[in-house]
Amino acid sequence: MRLGLDYRAWRMISLAWMGLIFYLSSQTDLPAQHLFRGEDKLAHFLVFGILGFLVAGSLGPRYAETPLKGTLLIILVVIGYGALDEAHQYFVPGRDTSVMDLTADAVGGFFAAIVWIGLRRALFLRRRDDTGP
Repeated sequence: MRLGLDYRAWRMISLAWMGLIFYLSSQTDLPAQHLFRGEDKLAHFLVFGILGFLVAGSLGPRYAETPLKGTLLIILVVIGYGALDEAHQYFVPGRDTSVMDLTADAVGGFFAAIVWIGLRRALFLRRRDDTGP
């Protein structure tokens, strides 16, 4: 999944996204409208799902033929960064750590990995159909 960018550019974007997550996690209070119960879990799912997509784009050529390794790497990076984020929030006044937040992070990363597999498969089949048998 390249979308016109080199995998190294995707890595830089991934690191920038991680920096944004760290910055937001450092805030004692994030101004937001509370629309429904559990919306913070949806936010975790989306933010870490985006991180998963960015990590997927940053996978280098060695993962092109091994989607299982790439999928595991995406999930591990997202869960690892989610755990670091939760540990970081322990030291931020007004914030707390939550296993449920980490679970939402992991599910977001898992969802991104599953979509990544589907996109890779679709692109592979289209490429195979374009080139013929």
